[in-house]
Amino acid sequence: MNNIESIVKKIADDARAQADQKVAEAQQEAKQILSDYQAQADKVTQDAQAQAQKEAATIAERVESQSGLIRRNMMLQYKRDAIEQAFQKALEQLCAQDADKQVELLSGAAVRYMTADATVILNEHDKAAFGDKLVDAIAKKLAAANKNYNVSLAETAGNIHGGMILAEGKIETNLSYEILVKNVRDELEGDVAKILTE
Repeated sequence: MNNIESIVKKIADDARAQADQKVAEAQQEAKQILSDYQAQADKVTQDAQAQAQKEAATIAERVESQSGLIRRNMMLQYKRDAIEQAFQKALEQLCAQDADKQVELLSGAAVRYMTADATVILNEHDKAAFGDKLVDAIAKKLAAANKNYNVSLAETAGNIHGGMILAEGKIETNLSYEILVKNVRDELEGDVAKILTE
C-alpha cells in the first residue's frame, strides 16, 4: 500500500508540476501577447500623432497660403480701385476746365479730325456755356488752315460727360473726354499702377 501511495503521490506531484508549468507558460504567453498588443497600440498612437502633426502642418500651410492669397487679392483690388479713381479724377479735371481752355482744346481737335461739313455735339452744360464760342473758334481755325468746311452746333445735346462728338453726315467721330481717357488708359495704366505701388 505504501508503494501505491507513493505512486499516487508521484502522479499527483507530476500532475501538479505539469499544471504549474502550463500555468507559467500560459502566463508567459499572456504577458507576451499583452506586450505585443501594447507595442502595436504604441505604434498606432505614434502613427496617429505623426499623421495628426503632418495634417496640422498641412492645414497651417494652407491657412498661410490662403491668407497670402487673400492679402494679394486685396492689394490687387486696392490697386484697381486706385487706378479707377485716378482716371475718374482725370476725367473730372478735363470736364472742369474753364470754357476758354476747352474751346481751345476742342477747336484744335475739330480742325485736325474734320474731313467734311460737321455738326458739333456737346453735353447740355457745355452747349450752354461755350457752344457758340466753340463753333466760331472752329470756323476761324478751319479758315486759317484753308479747309472750306461748314461747322454748326447740334440742336440736341449729347449724352457725354465732356468733350464733343463731330457728326459728318452719318459718320460720327467721338472726341468725348471719356473716350480720350479710355484710350490713354490702356497706354498709361501700367505706369499708374507702378506709381501707386511705390
